[in-house]
Amino acid sequence: MSRGGQRFNYDSIAAKYAAHVDSAPYNALYERPAMLELLPPIIGARILDAGCGPGWYAEQLLARGAQVDGVDASAAMVEHARGRLLGAWPRLDESRWTLQVADLSAALPFGDGIFDGIVSPLVLHYMHDWRPTLREMYRVLVPGGWLLFSTHHPAADAARIGTSNYLATEHVRDRWDWVGEVEFYRRSLTEIVDSVIESGFVIGRLVEPLPTEEFLAQKPEASARIKSQPEFLIIKANRPPL
Repeated sequence: MSRGGQRFNYDSIAAKYAAHVDSAPYNALYERPAMLELLPPIIGARILDAGCGPGWYAEQLLARGAQVDGVDASAAMVEHARGRLLGAWPRLDESRWTLQVADLSAALPFGDGIFDGIVSPLVLHYMHDWRPTLREMYRVLVPGGWLLFSTHHPAADAARIGTSNYLATEHVRDRWDWVGEVEFYRRSLTEIVDSVIESGFVIGRLVEPLPTEEFLAQKPEASARIKSQPEFLIIKANRPPL
C-alpha cells in the first residue's frame, strides 16, 4: 500500500497506537474479548503472533502457557512489544518468546510446519491480496494447526466509505481520532472466504461478534448500529491434517 510513493507503515503512529489501543473500546471491549473466546487451549503450544503490534496478544498467549513468536512489519511496534513483554514478564525465560520485524506480505522467516497455531488480529486488511500471506501461514503451520484472525467487517466498511462496487477490493484512507491517518483495503465477504479456502485452509468458524456489555456502557450511541451492522469479522480455520 503506498502513500506518496512509500508503503503505509505503522511506524509513524506506533507511539500513539501503543499508548491508547488498550483503552480503545473497539479493541479492548469488542474485538479482543471475541478473539480470546475462540482461542483453544494453548499450554505448551508454539504460536505465531502475526502482526503483533505493541504486544497485547503476545502477552495474553504467554499468560496462557504458550511459546510465542511475534512478527510485525513495523520496527517501532516490535520495540513497543518487546518493552511490554520485558516489563510484564521480567523473570520469564526469554526462550519462550521471540520478536522480529517481518513483512507478512513476504516469505515468513520460519521453517515449514513448526507452529501449532497462528493469531493474526486486525492485520490482514492492510494487504491488497491475502493469498500469498495465507499460503505462508499454511506452510508454517503443522498439519491440523489452526489460524485465528480478525478483520474489518466487509459490510461495515462498504457502508462507511459509501462504495459503489461492493465486490471490488478497494484502497481506503481513513482517519482515527486517537492515532491519525491509516490506510487499508476493503474487500467483499466472498473475497475473504475465497482467499482462505484457495490458500488451503478449511474454515471451521465464521463469527460476527457482538460487543461486550462494557463496550455498550461506554459507547451507548454505537450499540444500535453495531447490533444491526457488526464492525468485525472473525474466522477460525485449520490446515487439514495429513
